Amino acid sequence: MRKISASFLAFLSFNAHIAALALPKAKPESASGRDSKCAPFNGTFTINQYQLYPENADFDFKSCLLYMGSLFNATVAIYDPYASKMVDILTFPNITHNTAYHIGGVGVDRRTGLVSIVVDAAAAFNTNGQDVSGTNLIMQWDPSTKTLAYQLNLTEITQGKYGGFQDVEQDPDGNVFVVGSLPSSIMRVDKSGKKVEPWYVAQPIVTTQFGYGGLAAADWILLANDNNGGQIVRFDMHAEKGTPIAVPHTPNTTIQSSDAIYLPPKYNSKVLLVAEDAFGVSVLRSKDGMWTSAEYLGRVLNNSTIAAGASVTAPIQIGDSLYMVEEYFGDTPVTGSPAGNRSKFPFVDITKEVEALLA
Repeated sequence: MRKISASFLAFLSFNAHIAALALPKAKPESASGRDSKCAPFNGTFTINQYQLYPENADFDFKSCLLYMGSLFNATVAIYDPYASKMVDILTFPNITHNTAYHIGGVGVDRRTGLVSIVVDAAAAFNTNGQDVSGTNLIMQWDPSTKTLAYQLNLTEITQGKYGGFQDVEQDPDGNVFVVGSLPSSIMRVDKSGKKVEPWYVAQPIVTTQFGYGGLAAADWILLANDNNGGQIVRFDMHAEKGTPIAVPHTPNTTIQSSDAIYLPPKYNSKVLLVAEDAFGVSVLRSKDGMWTSAEYLGRVLNNSTIAAGASVTAPIQIGDSLYMVEEYFGDTPVTGSPAGNRSKFPFVDITKEVEALLA
């Protein structure tokens, strides 16, 4: 999701004030998430892992494991929230621990279990779009074989003219869509992993204009959050090329400094959560799930003291509960390392707050 330079971070700074929530605990009944065999899970929790710095995450409702893009070290962490155990950390030759790369965007295809991983050129975010020439990759990892199904170079297609790639989604056929933010763009990868093409690119191309922050898919509907105007847009993934259609929401509240977006399975694609780095998570609803229009229901503030100084980069459902992914952009890197020295990373439970807005 959205990675920002230290100078821009000052603008997005947000102070936390309210007490931390209870530790997680499982309940005896089965999960409410659609197509899930995972037990219910609730409560704010902390992952103890040196230099984790998760910027995006996705929960696999079949394996009940949490996948996280470990931003600065450019790895993918796999965590069992029920056992409070780090299961694996995926590393990639010439990418991991290379300051030229970030890994933020990860997405589990709920139909196949395959995991899409976005490797982005760090310079694009470090320079706020002034340098988008670096290498960007999209990879697909197969958990059953523990191997990469493919690794494709997005920059060969963009020719370094635009970038800032940071989130990913899949359509029902297994085609993969990768969003770029500098400026708004969406790349489409066919399900065979052999063809990449620009599906949508904002015109004119102004790389310092921060556009789409994330993607969320419901059947053949693809949603994106446009920071150039603070609106939600809708695409038809059946289309040969993407055409954004504005999704008007009432009241017409501007969504600010937005990052990843998410359609929690528990609400059958009728509720959209939008991470706003400096503020929290905005909640929108489309009562028919078609997203031709929406209600803006309000914002859950990022005000837990356990996450003081963090930015909200993504919302996520784990089991049947909803969480904020918290990232610490302001930490000073350890000498010889792209990441800071932090070891504790909170995931703040916002289920009750979201439910209150939906009531």
